[in-house]
Order: sequence, then C-alpha cells, then structure tokens
Amino acid sequence: MSRSWINQKERSTGFWLRTIVWIALRLGRPIARALLYPITAYFLIFADRARQASAAYLTRIFGRPPSGRELFRHYHTFAEALLDRVFVFAERDEFFQIRMHGFDVLERLIADRQGFLLVGAHVGSFEILRGLGLRHRGLSVKALVYGENSPKINAIFRTLNPDLFKDIIPVGTASALLGLDEHIANGGVVALLGDRSVHGEKRVLCRFLGEDAWFPAAPVLLANLFKAPVILFFCLHKGGADYDVHFELLAERIECSRKNRDEKIRAFMQHYADRLEHYCRQAPYNWFNFYDFWDKSDSTDEQRTSDALSPEMARNFEPRRASANRGSPAS
Repeated sequence: MSRSWINQKERSTGFWLRTIVWIALRLGRPIARALLYPITAYFLIFADRARQASAAYLTRIFGRPPSGRELFRHYHTFAEALLDRVFVFAERDEFFQIRMHGFDVLERLIADRQGFLLVGAHVGSFEILRGLGLRHRGLSVKALVYGENSPKINAIFRTLNPDLFKDIIPVGTASALLGLDEHIANGGVVALLGDRSVHGEKRVLCRFLGEDAWFPAAPVLLANLFKAPVILFFCLHKGGADYDVHFELLAERIECSRKNRDEKIRAFMQHYADRLEHYCRQAPYNWFNFYDFWDKSDSTDEQRTSDALSPEMARNFEPRRASANRGSPAS
C-alpha cells in the first residue's frame, strides 16, 4: 500500500466546514443533510483521484463499472457519516438508532475487567461506536489514529468536544505506546483501524476483493505485546440515523515467536481482510478509503512484515514491557 492516502490534500476549507457545523447544530440535521447533495456533487466532479478510487473499489464489489448514481451514493454515504460525527462530538445523539450485534463477546471481557484491542476499519463510522456505543457503557477507550491528512476537520471536532480527543493517540510517534499496557491491564480498551498503513511500518499483503493489498501488521503485533484479546468491530451506516455495530472475536490471545511471527501475522490479517470484505459486500457504500487501495508500487518493505511496529515505537515500549515482566506495574 502506498502513501497516497496520507499525502492527499484536504479539499475542505475551514470556513465552509464551520458553516456546515453551525447549520447542523443551529438549524437541525434535516437542513444540514439537504446541503449534502450539492456538496457531494461538487466533490464528485472535482475530486478526480478520489472518484477514480471509488470507481475502482465499486467495480470490484459489483463486478462491473459503477454508474454515476452509484458513485454519487458512495460519496453521499461518506458525507452523511461525516455529518453524523458532528452530532456525536456535540453529544446531540438522541435520534441515533444503534443496533449492537455480538456484544456478548465484549460483555464477558467487561465483566471480567479484562482489557482488549478493538480493531475496526474505515467502514461506516468509528466515531459513532466510540462516542455512543462504548462511551455510554462506561468503557475507557483509547484510540490509535492517523490524522495527518485531515487537520481542518479534526480541529473542528476537537473544538466541539475536547474531552473525546484526550484519548486519541497519534500513530507513529515515539510516545504512542506509553501507558497503553497499563491501560489494558486495568480493563481498558485500545482501538485502532486495521485497513491503512504507511511506508516504514510493518505490513503484509493480503487477498482483498480479488487482489492483494497492503494491510498493517500493527493489530497482531500489539496483541502479541499486550497479550490481550482482539475483537473486530464494524459500524455500518444503514441510512437515515440507523447504524448496525458488529463485534467478532478474532483471537482470545495472540502469541508470536520470532520463528512463526510472519506466519501468524499473515494468517490473522488475512482473516481480518476476509471479514472486512464480508462487511464491504454487505454494505458496499460504507467503504471510505478514497485512494488506490491496491497500489503496490511502494514495495521496498514487501518482506519486512514483523519485527516491530516502527523503530521509534518499539524502542519506547520495550523497557516498559520488561518492567511489567518483572512484576512491577507500568507507570
């Protein structure tokens, strides 16, 4: 997978973003949703690379080139989910209808006060889950995220609800893993999205929608470091204010030795890719990766899949793991 997604420029302007947020919160969701139609049309016409990526993805889903109507629906579904983030961060969530599927998988871990990893994807709305489904149940969720390619949007959401951003941890920094082992040991949750990687991270080629694509090794490596269960989640926008949230157990525990690490990473991430494909086919317009997901031109680290999350993150985490293994809690 190339760096194309992280290098894409944010097309939105701060003024228009603030305007749509003001309209949504002051004039209501119906009026804001009506404005999504001309906004969607604008981006469909002028965002060439994203439109081509949408067409490539939908062609794999449908087995044929998509119509203009289908391309519009893909963009519009993304716009609806983005608008709903405004209401989540503003804690104006009374109208959402959220159906949980497989939540019993989490209930057992919650009852045992056992921390775990939640691994999702850029499908539907991660924020709906974090802001509503889990926040209302008293879980402490720290989210490992990339935010480099949408600073204006993130700045507005941060203004709406600074508290929700306290538990957002930028991926790729030397301090990203600090305290996460203690957080999970105390029954907390670490959430990340497993369908994007960047150059320099460890990653693996998996079969997805009929062709190999890059997936990050981070979910498996983190599970191995923390010795924690891994739960898959997919939050699908079903139209209107309806969302279906699905939870599945990926593994009770992942343990990788240096001898079998590559094999374990490929097996678990291929299973993740298979489940991601299942939900993409179930809700095809919920896939929000508007770049060439199958671009393998950046292949310099094709075989380097498993030694560490990144050199900086590994160096930062190793002393804490050693401390924990001696029986002293991480601080």
